[in-house]
Amino acid sequence: MSGSSTLRALWPVALVAVAATSTFACRREGGGAPAASASAPSAASAPVAAPLGVPSHVPLGLPRNQLPPPPSGPRLAILAGQGIGPIRVGATVATVERHMQAKCDHLDEQRCVYVDRAVEIELEGGVARAIVVHRVGRAALGERRYGFFNGAIPPDVSLGMTPAAVQKSVGPPSRVEPLATPGPHGTRERHHYEGMVLEYDLVDPPNLALGSVRITKP
Repeated sequence: MSGSSTLRALWPVALVAVAATSTFACRREGGGAPAASASAPSAASAPVAAPLGVPSHVPLGLPRNQLPPPPSGPRLAILAGQGIGPIRVGATVATVERHMQAKCDHLDEQRCVYVDRAVEIELEGGVARAIVVHRVGRAALGERRYGFFNGAIPPDVSLGMTPAAVQKSVGPPSRVEPLATPGPHGTRERHHYEGMVLEYDLVDPPNLALGSVRITKP
């Protein structure tokens, strides 16, 4: 089965704030399932992994007094080629805010940003042309940094995981794009899949960690 087919076949059963395989995460008790569209079947009977809590130590070099708040808002499944939970590519800002249960922290003609929830909606003509989720600690607005995204690529792929760990669930990418010049977040590689691009940042040399997932129409 291809990586994109695997993604479509998987159902959200995990909540992730930061990677289980990364060195800067620790578990806490609790559970729940990422939110999906209202038309999708219920996952209430599916096994649910325990969510991950805020690290007890400083993540990604952030000063302790700058630790982001715990994950908040709805729990969202990252769905390749579709969106996050019920928020889909093509949604209006009003629809995004309704499902996020909050107004955008920043809104202009190009994007709607939720800093603490690590969600960025790229806009064109007033609707979402792409949806991006970011790892904790990435630069956001001004001096602010993104917090914890409350969700995962089903069943358990989280931001902060290594490429090898991610590919165990989603399969190999159709194309790997190395960056000759690292991006502003320390991005070194982009892995392309049908309907999504995974960016890997160098945050714990020499290891790469999943820094963002960008969802577009296939």
